[in-house]
Amino acid sequence: MNALRRFDVAIAAMALAVLVAGLAGISWHTVRSAETVLVPALDRKAQSVARSVAGLSALAVGYGIPVAQFVRAEEVLRESLDDNQDFAFAAILDVDGTVFAEVTREATGGYATAEADGITISTATIQTADEVHGSVVIGTPRTVAERLVRDVWIDVAILLLVAVLIAFELTAFAFTLPSAQLLRGLTQRLHALRRGDMRPHPQMATAGPMGAEIEAADAEINRVRAEHQALQAAADGCGDAGVQRDLKTLSRTHRLQETRDSPPVSLAAVRAPVFLFFFAEEMTRPFLPAFIANRADPDIGLSVELIVALPIIVFMAIVAISQPFLNGLSERVGRARSLRTGALIAAFGFLGTGFAETVADITAFRALTAVGLAVVFVSAQGFVVDRTGAGQRARGIGIFVSAIMAAMLCGPPIGGIVADRLGDMAAFTVSAGIAVVAYVCAWVALPRGEVARESGARAVRVSDIFRVLARPVMLALLVGTAMPAKMLLIGVCFYFIPLVLAQGFEPAAIGRVLMLYGLAMLIIVPAVSRWSDQARLRMPFVVMGNLASALALLHLYIWPEPWGAALLVLQIGIAQGVSTTPQSALVGEIGRRVLPDLSEGGIYGVFRLVERLGTAVGPLFVGLIWTLLSADAALAAMAAVITLGALGFALAWWRAPVSLKTGSATAGSVQ
Repeated sequence: MNALRRFDVAIAAMALAVLVAGLAGISWHTVRSAETVLVPALDRKAQSVARSVAGLSALAVGYGIPVAQFVRAEEVLRESLDDNQDFAFAAILDVDGTVFAEVTREATGGYATAEADGITISTATIQTADEVHGSVVIGTPRTVAERLVRDVWIDVAILLLVAVLIAFELTAFAFTLPSAQLLRGLTQRLHALRRGDMRPHPQMATAGPMGAEIEAADAEINRVRAEHQALQAAADGCGDAGVQRDLKTLSRTHRLQETRDSPPVSLAAVRAPVFLFFFAEEMTRPFLPAFIANRADPDIGLSVELIVALPIIVFMAIVAISQPFLNGLSERVGRARSLRTGALIAAFGFLGTGFAETVADITAFRALTAVGLAVVFVSAQGFVVDRTGAGQRARGIGIFVSAIMAAMLCGPPIGGIVADRLGDMAAFTVSAGIAVVAYVCAWVALPRGEVARESGARAVRVSDIFRVLARPVMLALLVGTAMPAKMLLIGVCFYFIPLVLAQGFEPAAIGRVLMLYGLAMLIIVPAVSRWSDQARLRMPFVVMGNLASALALLHLYIWPEPWGAALLVLQIGIAQGVSTTPQSALVGEIGRRVLPDLSEGGIYGVFRLVERLGTAVGPLFVGLIWTLLSADAALAAMAAVITLGALGFALAWWRAPVSLKTGSATAGSVQ
């Protein structure tokens, strides 16, 4: 297996090295070209606005109105300033150079201090025939060009990072094609035989000469294991202690009585479709709330904040409620077929959302997208579960979850850049296109001839929910920590933050803020998973993570935008990275002890349902309090809910029997 990993790493490293070198050269040339273009472009823009106002002023002078008698000149200048956020001030001067009317930004001193403030002046004369009556001046801070160049550098760096991650995903995808799977499977077997490892390998579809070699290797391993079992039975029958000892040594050396718990090589085939699909959805995060707000109609009797929340609530509610019931359906239809169908459904949803003109249309198409997302999620997860045993399940799910985390890192900044440069409609169209690409990847890599079967799984029942939540510790864990965590993520990070930042920042900047959550999760989750398992610190991690999430809301009160929002999103990513995996592990551990007669799948089904309901409740909670009171009150209420939930779980854990916390009691004795 190490040789296989080295082979994969070498191929990926070479491909990425070529890609990075090429992209770095293109990026450097692009930014250097931008630096030479931006300053003249800003000057031309200021000159154009100045000439426009000067032309309007000249018309007034032509009608016999002197510059000194202009009425409402400040309103015209204010409109020009509002339409062009890069300008520091706009002023009208009479023929003697005296300022007649002027509008400035709060941070600038205006025309009188332009040179000292580092502001470039663009001038257009107010002229009729051969007579000059005054001038219009526009001031542009020299820092604007520097900021634009800095933004270009940031966008290029993000694009480079995302391009590398996407290239890595697609390179890994190439190794999931049938011929590559055969190569990987054969390499895995040959390397195991070289080490004397006789554990059986996961079965895989074989064809052609390479498939014949795989079948021969598997047959040889099975033959050796069968002969060892026969010799062991014969030695046990005659009671030869020396032979028994030698056979046990042989078994231990060559692992003849062990099973292999590594996931099958075919499992990675689901990663690329999942990554691309969730990449398409994550692209919408930075601009979706503002997109809805621009189409909101306050005449329907609701505030803009609640109108914006409605499509998000419907989307999250459909995802939460439908997933438990879709699992059995996807098993009957076939996991791969269901995943492909879900990707196409979502593609139509993305495309329809981009062309929607009303909030009702947006809500309908987002509901369609939600159905597609739920189908893809349960199908991909089911694909992993169907092909892994208990010993392989964690690593198999890790492939699935890491693809979603990578999408959470890549999607928001790219979506923000596309929306910023091309518009919201283009961004939704790109998302639809990527969902179609995910469909194509699933068509190529996943089995197309799956046999439909009767589902062995059942949906979560209402009685299961009541039984789980009737246990105080489970109630505190699910409703006190799991649900508020998702309320915070969707209600604040993906609803409140984009909507507030959209009032002063472009989607590209919002996307850069939101990507920090995925970055933190991608780094923190693997480390905490190992640490919490080794140190048995799951309960403290859950409590500390939720309290740190609540404290993150303070950043919006302390720092100016967008730094406060960036620090908030980053801290929430770190805090939830600390608490997510310990929380999931605690659900299983506690559930097995307090509900021994309920299957682990049923316990986790209730957990996921409650958790996902938090994603729907979050925007409603924030939007309702925002409407009735204020944004500050909504954030304070969210912090209070998370804090009380974390403390409530800590209290319930403290009051629980010692046997529950140590695991020393039998399952049935714990109430």
